[in-house]
Amino acid sequence: MNPAHRPLKASMAAALALTGGLLFSAPAMAQDAVTIGAAAPLTGPRANLGRYFRQGVELAVDEINKGGGVLGKPLKVVFEDDQADNPNVAINAVNKLLKVHKVTAFVGPHFSVAQLATQKMYCDSAVSVTGASGVPVTAAGCMTVIRNRANDNLNAKAIVEYARTHLKLDKIGVLSINDDFGKAGAVRVIEQIEAAGLKPVRVESHNPEDKDFSAQLGRLRDAGAQMVIMWTHDNEAALIVRQAKQLGLKMKFAGSTSLSQPVFVKLAGEAAEGALSSSDFVPGNPDPAVQEFVKKYEARTKTETELYAATYYDATWLLAKAIGDAGSTEPAKVREAFARISYKGVLADYKCLPNGDCNNQINIVEIQKGQPVVKTTVRF
Repeated sequence: MNPAHRPLKASMAAALALTGGLLFSAPAMAQDAVTIGAAAPLTGPRANLGRYFRQGVELAVDEINKGGGVLGKPLKVVFEDDQADNPNVAINAVNKLLKVHKVTAFVGPHFSVAQLATQKMYCDSAVSVTGASGVPVTAAGCMTVIRNRANDNLNAKAIVEYARTHLKLDKIGVLSINDDFGKAGAVRVIEQIEAAGLKPVRVESHNPEDKDFSAQLGRLRDAGAQMVIMWTHDNEAALIVRQAKQLGLKMKFAGSTSLSQPVFVKLAGEAAEGALSSSDFVPGNPDPAVQEFVKKYEARTKTETELYAATYYDATWLLAKAIGDAGSTEPAKVREAFARISYKGVLADYKCLPNGDCNNQINIVEIQKGQPVVKTTVRF
């Protein structure tokens, strides 16, 4: 052999040995972390929500790892895109989390329609922590779903009670978007109005991405509505209150979380003034836990704080705590641990009911001088 080739051969052998060592150790390295998943709307019309979702999760993961991780290992999160309320894409996202990434716990999907579409896939093999507020999410027989926001029943009850008790209003109309979110929310609002011994003076709906609401507003005015409770999305809600102001209508507006979200406040402008909503989170809440989160989140992201960032920050912490308390990532043991959890988060003081609902409080929020302000916190 040419002696000049010996160093080359030796270095090639060393490179192969190193490569082989890396290939051999890759699975072991993967096992050195506790991996959870996240199904979030990373693309599509709700991608802005997904951005907040992701930032909240990543902030929590960094904090958890700085505190020693989970089960003595770093916590790792893998994301898959569920495109919000697209059931088929959500099914694909959850399937990848389960089959490709092999997770046994994840946060999301957030939208109720996506949660209900995916539960049959994960109920025997994983735990999901979600902010989906639809009542059926924790009533469909899947015992490994955990919810960390108040459900739509609590939201609707709180806003109807506030209208009657604090504002002394009894002529209430309902206006909802014609999708799964709006339909389910409208049903809950109507049920709560009727439970108070009243009837809605008028029930109206609109289609997604509608731009003209004058017909619905006119019929609500003619029915004598003092307040209109809306269950619709941020953009549409903003257009509705703006058009009501342009038409000179004096009725008050209230509704779901949408009426205190940053998009609503910005698009509605002065027309947002006085709008009420039931919401788990607003950055102006003086609660020390909220203010600590706002400070950390805004310093890290250089953006305003928002509900979905707080929701999935809390969801990640709750999941990490349950895994730690269980001493295992086995779904059954993690689910059992949630039954014992008592934890003060950003959204609530969490204590889980047998059905997986862990948040039994909601804020009544009013837009005052362009800012969402907590008027009261209702605990159930």
